[in-house]
Amino acid sequence: MHRPRVLSNGLRTFVRAKGRTYVTDADVESARRYCFTQLQSSDYDAHLIRRFVPPPVQDTYAALRTLNLELVRLPELVSNPTIGAMRMKFWQESIDNTFAGRPPREPICILLHKAIQELEQRGGGGDKTSVKFWISRLIRTREKFMDNRPFTSLAALEDYAEHTYSTLMYATLAAMPLKSMHVDHLASHIGKACGIAAVLRGIPILAAPPQPVKTPSGVEAPVTREPTLLLPLDVMAEEGVKEEEVFRQGPNAPGLQDAVFKVATRANDHLITAREMLKKLQAGEGPGHDFEHEGEDHHVYPEESDTARDIRRGFGVLLEAVPAAHYLENLEKANFDPFAHYVVAMLYELIAIVRPGSLAEVKEIASTVGTLVLRGGGVVRGINNWGIFSLPRPLSVHQVKQTQGHYFVMRYDASTKIHDEIRSTLKLEPRMIRSAHVKLGDGKLETVARIGAPKWNGSVGEV
Repeated sequence: MHRPRVLSNGLRTFVRAKGRTYVTDADVESARRYCFTQLQSSDYDAHLIRRFVPPPVQDTYAALRTLNLELVRLPELVSNPTIGAMRMKFWQESIDNTFAGRPPREPICILLHKAIQELEQRGGGGDKTSVKFWISRLIRTREKFMDNRPFTSLAALEDYAEHTYSTLMYATLAAMPLKSMHVDHLASHIGKACGIAAVLRGIPILAAPPQPVKTPSGVEAPVTREPTLLLPLDVMAEEGVKEEEVFRQGPNAPGLQDAVFKVATRANDHLITAREMLKKLQAGEGPGHDFEHEGEDHHVYPEESDTARDIRRGFGVLLEAVPAAHYLENLEKANFDPFAHYVVAMLYELIAIVRPGSLAEVKEIASTVGTLVLRGGGVVRGINNWGIFSLPRPLSVHQVKQTQGHYFVMRYDASTKIHDEIRSTLKLEPRMIRSAHVKLGDGKLETVARIGAPKWNGSVGEV
């Protein structure tokens, strides 16, 4: 008599299970791998910094930086502003549902949901609200600037950086949880420097004709944007820079390097201020100037705090300053030409053959190459020790006949100047048998971003 009701209940249970809202450990691990892969391929600086962020917030950091990547990519993927606004609304609703305990089946939201649960377990319920506030502010700001409009002034560019890169740092600190006026003050200056540096990094990409973007299905999406130059309009007017001349002449456009110099100087000023503040705070002194955002939303702090302890806890988050400083140093070496190869690094693969017999020699040569790359502001993507193999044919090196060699492979991003220095160094190295250098990809960001560390199933260990 009641069997139809039982069947109906069973069907409803099946439907609910099919559209489940709970998150399993397998879901979290899959989401974590997705976010880590995105950072490794498209934001390598964040991929490295994540390892220095305190372990309890590494998942939060990965989710936030991957979300930032998704928002930055939107202008390249949507065909009109309406679709872009809809995508931004999707992300805002997804974040709202995630913080309400109903994360959508989206890797970023799943990983963020797990991080929120861990924050609540650490007793940071109030800081959960702060994390949501900062993420929502990031989404609103990215939506506002989705059309790649030029900044009206240098102050407007600083405000944009405060509402994006500084905001990402505030969200990470809130997830620890760490509520410190001095650490937030440092994060504000560093975030502004990072935001300004990001705009300068984007000049060679956004000012060039847009490249086709492939959708997840493999189809090339139609080009939806025109070349643009995001330098502040007041700086461009002062230096006589014209957009059309930059689009046509690139680095040879009159006034471009002077304008870049002014903008880069402002970013460097923020880094200098942060360094001086840090030294004073570590010496037990005051920061030297007031925090301009103190008292604003979610910038309210306890009356007493241990500054030295707070700086130690939040130091990993403040490491965002390192890649920004490296970029600005390389930009200065290139005479503030944002198109210079010294700034825009290429991806290379080195296949090195060292005389066999001593693993220490192989390690020393690999260390020498890696040091040259890092000192030049480049990045070592990975290294693989292939081991000892027979040479394709006997080779006479320094009057010694070699039939075997110890192979290792290294992939690195570096300028052409550093790459030439590596080639010259290896030619003068008496322990080297042979080396081959290959430039990977076509020089386009979307191509080289997909290339990771070298892999080979026959690896015999790490160098």
